[in-house]
Amino acid sequence: MRSLRWIVVRFVIFALACLVVLVLLANTMMNQVAGGTRAYTADFTNVSGLRPGDDVRAAGVKVGRVQKVELHGDVARVSFDLAKKQPLYSDTRLSVRYQNLLGQRYLAMLPGPKSTTRLEPGAIVPVGRTDPGFDLTALLNGFEPLFATLEPEQINRLSSSIIAVMQGQGGTIESLLSETATLTGNLADKDQVLGRVLDNLTPLLRDLSARSSEFEHTVGDLRALMSGLAKERKSIGGSIDGVSELSEATASLVAEARPPLKHDVRTAREFGRISVAEMDRINQLFDSLPGATAAFARPMSFGTWLNMYICNMSVVVNDTDTTIGPASGHYSEACR
Repeated sequence: MRSLRWIVVRFVIFALACLVVLVLLANTMMNQVAGGTRAYTADFTNVSGLRPGDDVRAAGVKVGRVQKVELHGDVARVSFDLAKKQPLYSDTRLSVRYQNLLGQRYLAMLPGPKSTTRLEPGAIVPVGRTDPGFDLTALLNGFEPLFATLEPEQINRLSSSIIAVMQGQGGTIESLLSETATLTGNLADKDQVLGRVLDNLTPLLRDLSARSSEFEHTVGDLRALMSGLAKERKSIGGSIDGVSELSEATASLVAEARPPLKHDVRTAREFGRISVAEMDRINQLFDSLPGATAAFARPMSFGTWLNMYICNMSVVVNDTDTTIGPASGHYSEACR
């Protein structure tokens, strides 16, 4: 019983610890503001990157949470909650700033010169007292050619300095210039590499410059070709359909012609076999053909008819001479 009781106690302690961890994770993910809150609204000309759930900070300390971002006419309206102990004055300015290099934003509260009149919950901060911040993406894109030749650690240091200086968060112009000087020094160390690249590109550029007219002519011909193809796109499409139909008809024709063609090839093969076997007789036929044609030429010399009489006729079968007709061999009165 004592052992079972100890197991139950340890299980309860483990379950409570898991519950505490889950509550902490839920609070962290929900990013809620501790204590009671008051709701306010602010209008901005641009809130690119600001999302519901982002922080509202005063002097770097989280004092609220963005609840909703929506379009209201020509401005972006941001609804946010502030802790009850954090006042919002009539001259307080609101600015959208970068929280990190991943693009996450937060809403910064900047105190005014007097800060005496508090705004009631539900009040709207007009566009005149809001600042959309600068576009860090466009700024960093301008440094893209520089970043392409630098190490990641150097890029991070330079980016951090740029953000700190542009947002006024403690960075100084001296540190930014120092980082830039270091980076340009590294670029100077690569001067030989850049020089070799430019030397290698110079002959190519000269050759292209010498052939500029030919290149322009080629581009012009290519443009004319593309224009002609674009005008005839319907005809080309129809031709492609016709080619498809022709391919189908050809396939059908080949399928139909294959059996008789196979029979013809087999017959031709048999004819060739017989011709080879009877080659001696065929040679004898061709040897006697001139005499036969000469014999026929004489009786046909009177016209386009055969002027001749058949007096006797015999057929040789298996070397046996067989006479056809009367035994006397006379078939006509002209025969003697």
